[in-house]
Amino acid sequence: MVRLIKTEFLKYKRYNILWFGVVSIFFSIILATFQLTGTNNSIVTYIGLSEGVVWNHFSLFLPFTFTLVVGYSINREYTDFTLKNILVVPISKFRLILSKIIVGYGLVIIESIFSFIVTLLIALILHCPDVDLSSCTMSIKQLFIISTCCYVAVLPVIIITTKKQDKFLSGVIFSFFYGFCGIFLANGNLINLYPITIGLVLSNYHHEKDITYSFEYSIIILILVFISALFLLKVTSLKRNNDI
Repeated sequence: MVRLIKTEFLKYKRYNILWFGVVSIFFSIILATFQLTGTNNSIVTYIGLSEGVVWNHFSLFLPFTFTLVVGYSINREYTDFTLKNILVVPISKFRLILSKIIVGYGLVIIESIFSFIVTLLIALILHCPDVDLSSCTMSIKQLFIISTCCYVAVLPVIIITTKKQDKFLSGVIFSFFYGFCGIFLANGNLINLYPITIGLVLSNYHHEKDITYSFEYSIIILILVFISALFLLKVTSLKRNNDI
């Protein structure tokens, strides 16, 4: 399994789609910057900027970006006609796709660090008055949690839409609306139950409205989504003869 994971990491060097993911994350941060600086009579703070990035990440950019990048890596096994050859070796389709999902989470961690660094640099350029160890710790914690939760939330979508060649794009479209709907559900108590918005709860995001966070419910939902993703992966992997 370790060898599979290493191989998948090396494959990303050939994937130009990875640069699309970088641009998407960068644009999310720039958009948050313009949204904050464009507000009249407002003082630009590092915490405010970081929370703006968190909001844009979960609602507009991360869901479809994760689905696009990981879905593309799985789809390449079909388009490059390598899936049949790989499965000749004693490697199950379950382990192959699981290795891609694990590598995808590695990219999520890298994305969190990248988001943190770029957001911090912009805060320093804007001379935000609250850049200190405490605010930096809060920022990277929120970015990491929201990224992890978004990735888990879209895992079932990735698995279902990559059963056959070139179907992952439908998952990308669905994931965009999946995240966009979170904007409306985040303003009510459904924020605790909707998979995309769970990251706001677990990261203790500062919400302007009077909403009660239920960490227990959110954790249960997140675990159920992850278990369902593994179940779907197992079921679809058993049907590999119909997929290749």
